[in-house]
Amino acid sequence: MRENKIVSTNIVRIRYRPLRLGWCVREGNWDDLRKILRYAHTLWGGMFSPILSIGDTDHAVRLARLYEVDALMPAEEDVALTTFVERFPYLRWPGVHRRLFIEGGGGRGHTTCLDIYHPVRRIYEKHVDGKQEPRIAARLFDWDVTDPLRDVFLAQFGAYPAPQEIHLDYGEMVERNLKAERVSLPLDGPVPAEAYKELTPSVLSGFDLWRDRSPHWDHPGLYVGEANDFTDIVNFWNLRAASVNVLFFDPKHEARLGGMAGIYVKLLSERPRENRRFEADFGVWSKQGREVDIRAFHAESAMRVEIGEGIWNGRNLKPPLMYIEDEKVLGLRSENEGIPSLTFELRGKPFYDDYGFHTQKYVASVNPLEYGEDEQVTFNYPFLPELNDFYRREICGADGVRAERNGLGVITNVRTDNLNIRAVPRRALIVNLFDAFGIKSQISEPGRIASRVIQQMGGVQGCRVFKIAGVRALIEKYKPFQSFTRGDATQIIGEVDPVTNVPNFSRYESLFIEPREGHKLKPHHVFDYLVKKSVFRIGVTFTCPNCELTFWTHLDDLKTEITCEYCGKRFNVTAQLKDGGWAYRRSGLFGREDHQQGAIPVTLTLQQMDTILHWGMIYVTSMTLEPAGAGIETCETDLVIVSTKGFHEDVVGVAIGECKGRNEITEEDVRKLAQVADAFSKGQIQAYIVFSKTVPFTTEEIARCRSAQRTGYRRVILLSDRELEPYFVYERAEKEFEIDSTAVSLEDLANTTHALYFDPKPKIT
Repeated sequence: MRENKIVSTNIVRIRYRPLRLGWCVREGNWDDLRKILRYAHTLWGGMFSPILSIGDTDHAVRLARLYEVDALMPAEEDVALTTFVERFPYLRWPGVHRRLFIEGGGGRGHTTCLDIYHPVRRIYEKHVDGKQEPRIAARLFDWDVTDPLRDVFLAQFGAYPAPQEIHLDYGEMVERNLKAERVSLPLDGPVPAEAYKELTPSVLSGFDLWRDRSPHWDHPGLYVGEANDFTDIVNFWNLRAASVNVLFFDPKHEARLGGMAGIYVKLLSERPRENRRFEADFGVWSKQGREVDIRAFHAESAMRVEIGEGIWNGRNLKPPLMYIEDEKVLGLRSENEGIPSLTFELRGKPFYDDYGFHTQKYVASVNPLEYGEDEQVTFNYPFLPELNDFYRREICGADGVRAERNGLGVITNVRTDNLNIRAVPRRALIVNLFDAFGIKSQISEPGRIASRVIQQMGGVQGCRVFKIAGVRALIEKYKPFQSFTRGDATQIIGEVDPVTNVPNFSRYESLFIEPREGHKLKPHHVFDYLVKKSVFRIGVTFTCPNCELTFWTHLDDLKTEITCEYCGKRFNVTAQLKDGGWAYRRSGLFGREDHQQGAIPVTLTLQQMDTILHWGMIYVTSMTLEPAGAGIETCETDLVIVSTKGFHEDVVGVAIGECKGRNEITEEDVRKLAQVADAFSKGQIQAYIVFSKTVPFTTEEIARCRSAQRTGYRRVILLSDRELEPYFVYERAEKEFEIDSTAVSLEDLANTTHALYFDPKPKIT
């Protein structure tokens, strides 16, 4: 086995965070709900783990993805709950122990996730230890088991499981270390007005955790519901799990909850705001359809938010991942059999790693910030949880690996001191992506050719020379065994008018293909670049004095005497060399009779896409696609692009495409690619279809391509020579049409395609 070879260093950002669990309960089962609520408060970050009520399976599935849960925890070993959990093989419980609490030696319990020991010890060491008058003290609220508000209190303030149930006494730990006072909430009396400010189990669970983004609909305020409504308690919990600061208010219990609600609303109304005209004093959240009298809260303005399916669609409420701390470290980049990897230390672990906590796991969210991509592998891991097992196999042999919006979550235990992550082969990534949606894929012969062309040109940006129409014309004009002179080549590249002898090259003069003297690109610069990239090879054309036939000889094969390739006669060539006469031919892949099986339109399309999407793009060239559960016909896509930019950040964009030179986009092309796009699940992947040509589209082609659109969103992208040739994709089109000329995502391209081709609005001159 080859040893790893250190080749460079890279900066790696690491965010340390607790696991986010999906608490699975049966619809309407209060025992499930109460058990889970108590369990949640034992974990650091447990209050930010959503409750998935499996009565509405589709809704529960959406929540699991929306909250980016790392694993699922059923309340009981129940058939319905187990069946639901088994729908997510890529969210398997990490490690050997498939439980939250395990019994160790001497009957002492252990947790398998970061628990509240860590924040309790942090608070103790900073605010309690050695202090005669501790500056902080916890509050543990108790209530009567018959209290109609018992479930509100449990969700709002928190409580712990019985010690005999989990073999751990968290209540005693909090009392002992944080001087906690137990306060009984009277059955008929009001809740203390400032109870929401106390250091309760709920606050401890979320202590010292930071958002990785805003939840977007971040309207602190009140959740107005009924204390005995299962859905209301779940909704309230899940809002807080999305880091929305709300208190529960039941109008039927205003006498008990009104004081606390009033103080909180007053606090929110008096807080500084950037624009009092547009920002509400506070938010009033409730279940959809529930009547709420906002005037009862005596505020100048309130944001009314009804909780329905629209809240959970990923565009409105965006639950952040909560992390403890982050750091940037230096990773050593090495290579083993061509696959680069990064090794780095976990130096700033913000928790305690005593041996007694070796069963506890957390997530190291890893993002290589500077990694130098290449055409074959990538350190960019798309946010597709369905690929978790693939990532684990290919990237990191940890207890578990989780796709994240901004990197990769590596699940490991608190005693791990360093990690190693590998780059993933791009094509293997795409194959596994298709497989997750019931499509078998493999590289095709055209794909191999296009990939090799890209390598030969030095990467996709090296293919920008194909933007020049004269370059494409030169490659098309001469067959592999036809020779031409340098003058012939520059005439064609420059599109010189045969009558006036005036070139038509001005639209390419600012195109950068390589460093050059002078400001303007000239046809001879272009031809020199093509020769350097071995698109053409240089030689000499000779006439045999014996058979009088003309043949071409490569520069490397020149000698004083050569052999005629037709009659076999050797002759001295010096007499024919005295006047020069260099001649060129297409070389290598460009010397094929099959026009490189359409590689030039493919590489040119990828080059333009790379300019638009830049670092957020992973691509492969042509692949054959076959049904493996999906309802598609066997077909071929000339390219596959995976983009993490655009639409909205929780959804990955995937583009498939048909790229042609002068040939027609057919009804079959459109129908088959539309089937493939339909196979991707909504909410997980936004599929796009790219149709590109190096000449203008016909009216009939535009109509065919439009038929691949779907109601509700635009997914068709059309790119003709007008869009492919300029550096900025709509540089030419914006001069003729009323369009948004800026495009930085697949979504932008689809929207501008609609405005440019399907509903065009020419500029009035």
